[in-house]
Amino acid sequence: MPIYEYKCDLCNCLWEEIEKFSDPALTYCKGCETEGGVHRLIPGQLNFILKGDGWYKDGYSSSRTSEGVDPGEAQVTTDH
Repeated sequence: MPIYEYKCDLCNCLWEEIEKFSDPALTYCKGCETEGGVHRLIPGQLNFILKGDGWYKDGYSSSRTSEGVDPGEAQVTTDH
């Protein structure tokens, strides 16, 4: 569930709430305990890290060799 940040225009109180995507936005201020004047802020920056196999470090690196062959072990033979 995402964390939403709220701000009250009446008392400038800021707080965060963990809510479902489908939950309606809050209208009650926890700071001044009044109804109205509260709005959900739009997040400016989202930070997340992709963990596990298959992401950039393991799956998209250009130094990865095909079929798991070590370049030092590969031998080139030509038949003439």
